[in-house]
This record gives sequence, structure tokens and C-alpha cells, in this order.
Amino acid sequence: MKYKRLYIAYGSNINLEQMAFRCPNSKVVGTRMIPDYELEFRGVATIVPKKGAEVPVLLWEIDQRDELSLDRYEGFPRMYRKELFEVEVDGKIREGMAYLMNCGEIAPPSPTYYNGIKKGYEANGMDTSYLRAALERAVYHVQHQEQEEDEDIEEDMEETDDFQMTFE
Repeated sequence: MKYKRLYIAYGSNINLEQMAFRCPNSKVVGTRMIPDYELEFRGVATIVPKKGAEVPVLLWEIDQRDELSLDRYEGFPRMYRKELFEVEVDGKIREGMAYLMNCGEIAPPSPTYYNGIKKGYEANGMDTSYLRAALERAVYHVQHQEQEEDEDIEEDMEETDDFQMTFE
């Protein structure tokens, strides 16, 4: 029996051209929503648990060579780990695998990376508002973090205002 696995893509592997290059034996199964997860950018995409949220995904059928190619591309097991999800396909519940990031700080993606994902969303008829919302959250997070750091520096400077140096 030939090895086939259901792969759940939510980031750059939604892009059909990139997947054709990366995983030439893969085929699209369809789009779905993964409940209680949210798309998050840490420079690159991941999904994180969030009650009440949902994230659009593209399902692929991949073979063993494609999975090994994805393992290398995703930096498995150091950068990403594999997690299993149940998804409905043709009226049946099947187990699908997704790569989730092990760690990292929230940060916006590069424009090239983001636009590659956006192209995949559009080509597959997926709602880009989820993608845009993830970008906005990442930008807000970084701006808010920078603002807090600036406030901390100002507080430190105020505490040292009374300090005077003397030279002999």
C-alpha cells in the first residue's frame, strides 16, 4: 500500500505554485476551517489555540517524499512540530497533520512571504480577512511592545535625573 497522508496547510503551503515545486506529488483535497485555532505570525505563520476562533486551511494529500520535503522546509523538528487534527473529508472524519511552531515571538512577516500566502488564499477561494487580521495583530503587538520599551527607558532616565557625575 502506498503511503498517503492528509496534510493541513495554513501558511505558505497554501500557495499552489510553491507546493507544486516543493511537493510535486501532492494534490489538493479541499478547504476547511479548524475551530478553536487562530493564525499567528512569528515572522512566519503558525496556528495557536484560541477558544472561539477559527482558521482557514487547505488540505493536501501528500506522499512520503513530499512529507520529507516539508519536514526540511518547515525545519522539523526544531522550528516546527507535527500535530494531528481531525477533519471531515467526504463525509468521514480523517486525521490530518499540521506543522505548528515550537517557539518564537509575534512579529509581522516579510511582504514577500505575506503576499505568497495571500496569493494562495485567493487561488483557493479562501477568505483573506483571516490573513489580514493575523497581520494586523502582529503589527499591533510589535508597536505596543516598542511603546512599552520606550516608556521603560523614559522611567529609567527619570530615576537617574538626580544623579550627577563629578570629575576630579
